[in-house]
Order: sequence, then structure tokens, then C-alpha cells
Amino acid sequence: MSVAMAKRLASFVLMVLLISMCAAHQMLEETYCPLCNMVVIPELNQTWQGDQAIYGCEMAGHMELLRTLPESLLRSPETVDSNHLPEPYASAGVACPVCGSTHVHVAMSWGYQGNQKLFACSDAHANLIKAQPSVYYTGKAPSTRETPLCQHSTVMFDGFQSFVGSSCPKLFLPTWVLSSERTYALGFALVVLIGILVEWLGELREDVEERMLQHYAAYEACHQATPSLPTLKRRPTPPVRLPLSCKVVLSVLYMLALTLGYLLMLVAMLYETGLFVAAILGLGAGFYLFKDTEQAEMSGNIDPCCST
Repeated sequence: MSVAMAKRLASFVLMVLLISMCAAHQMLEETYCPLCNMVVIPELNQTWQGDQAIYGCEMAGHMELLRTLPESLLRSPETVDSNHLPEPYASAGVACPVCGSTHVHVAMSWGYQGNQKLFACSDAHANLIKAQPSVYYTGKAPSTRETPLCQHSTVMFDGFQSFVGSSCPKLFLPTWVLSSERTYALGFALVVLIGILVEWLGELREDVEERMLQHYAAYEACHQATPSLPTLKRRPTPPVRLPLSCKVVLSVLYMLALTLGYLLMLVAMLYETGLFVAAILGLGAGFYLFKDTEQAEMSGNIDPCCST
């Protein structure tokens, strides 16, 4: 047999194995978290006997909750047809975790969201699983990017909490996971800097606008048809027009400030306590450094993401 033919045969065998493996498991791209209905992460799972598993999403704490409290999340058994399992298990080869029988006739749904189920051959075995679920585990849920500080990454915490001993927060980019003291310190410093820049850009835009009004503004004359009588009312300010180049500069400064403000909003939506404190510290430091508190009327907007 030639080398080329051997390579083709090996590639064909590998392809067949991959197809058979995919056909023997549930479709993870169509599997959703039982707690929030988000698409699951394949690496976040708890495997069970009978070639079954429960998968979690990126939300902090969801996989841990599914692994530690299955008895409170598994619902009552429902009858299913073992020859036509519901999606995403239509092509999965599952068996009863208690006895190993491939003739599964009941399914327990996980929670009230998502589409994940745990199958058993009978109501009696389903009740045994609910009574002592950890007995039928085949291993603990693996974690990605596990460090002494935190475990798998997340884009949002379930309420304000620290990342220490919990999940590693993702900051802005999927690849920037704050999983160590160094990366978290850099992320903290960046958030503080963004808060300072938001206040600085607001003040800079106002100063630039004032200078443009002084040097480049064109005042439109007010035409009156008849002489006006003396009055105590304040004469209205004539309309002001700025050149197009000035408007472009002001628009760019506005967009930059708005972009940074929305980045701070995303930090707040992480619900990570330390990063939220960093955002507040940055805004406070920027106010202290750049805001003129002695002027007659202070301008600005307390909402950084919508500041005008």
C-alpha cells in the first residue's frame, strides 16, 4: 500500500470517527442554560453516568449551582419515547444513570428555562437520581483558566460580588480575562483612567467650544421692521453659526466622550464590585482634577454614558 493511499485511508477513518462521535452526543450549539437560557459553553459541564451531562453558560455561578443543587433544579419525570428523543438529544446515545439501560422512558427537565434534560429508564430510577444526584456523577465540572484567584471566565456576575474565589471577569474583549493579580490590577487601572478621561473630555469639549465661539463664530444680524420702544427686557442673543470644521471637531470630541461613557456602563453591568469601585473612583478623580467648582454655574451631566 502506498503512502498516499495510507494517508487517505487514515483521513477517512478519522472523519468517520468524528461523525460518529458527533452523532452520539447532543447538539451543543442548540443547547441552552437552564437558569438563563443562554447558549452553553461546552467546557462547563457536569458529566453523569449513562453518557449524559448538564452544561452551563458563562454567567458566574450558574455551572456551580447546576452541579451542587441538582435536586432543587430537576423537575418531575415526564414520559418520553426512547426512539425519538427531543432536541437536542435526537442523535444522542444516552442511558439510564442508575442501571445503564439504553431504553429510557422518562426525562426530568433542568429548571424552567433552556432545553436540557436528564433521562432515566423509569420513574423509580428518576426518583433515585433526585434523591442522591452526586452518586451518579462521573467527575467534577472542569474549569477553564483555573487559577488560585478565580475559575472560568464570565461576562456578567449574578448580582454584585467579588471575582475572588468566583469567576474571572472578561473586560471588554473575549480574550482579556482578568484571571491573575497582574491582569486584574491592569484592568482596575484602565477603568479608573477611563473615568478620568470621561470628565476631562467633557471639560475639554466645553473649553474648545467657548474658544471657537470667540474666534470663529458668525453672528446673524437681527432685522427689525419698526423701531422698538425702550424696554426693560433683556435683548435676545443673536443666532450663532460655527464653521463646518468646528462642528466636526466638536462632534469627534462628543463621540469620544460618549464611547468612553458607554465603556464605563459595560463595566458597571459586569456587577464585579472591584471594577465598579474603579469606575466611581475614576469619575470622582476626574471631577476633582478638571471640574471648575468655583464658577457661577456648573455644567455637565451626572450620567457619564449620556453626557452632553
